[in-house]
Amino acid sequence: MLDIYGYITSWAVYLIAGTLCYVLFYKATGAIRFKPLANVLRGVMIALIYTPWYVAADEDFMAPAVIVILLDMITIGGDAFIRGLVPLTLALVAAIVIALMAGLLRSFFTRPAKR
Repeated sequence: MLDIYGYITSWAVYLIAGTLCYVLFYKATGAIRFKPLANVLRGVMIALIYTPWYVAADEDFMAPAVIVILLDMITIGGDAFIRGLVPLTLALVAAIVIALMAGLLRSFFTRPAKR
């Protein structure tokens, strides 16, 4: 069984690797000229990488929600994956709304003043 130090170490490695992947993705989406699309894609990537969820209903350990969904589909089967899909879907919707609202607010405040 995994002790607390192994758990914390594995999360630290995951967060560092996820951050490196996000930085590469951020640079790759910088080539997209339509910035609202680039920001939505970046928000989706953040939600997919960093949304955690409980490994099991009776456990205190957490793992990335995408991994929990995949392993629940493989091991348990049926519709057991829904318990990890709900927080991931909420995080994805929140990321998309925040990215679009940030773009709207940015365009609203950077408009030149009418004379």
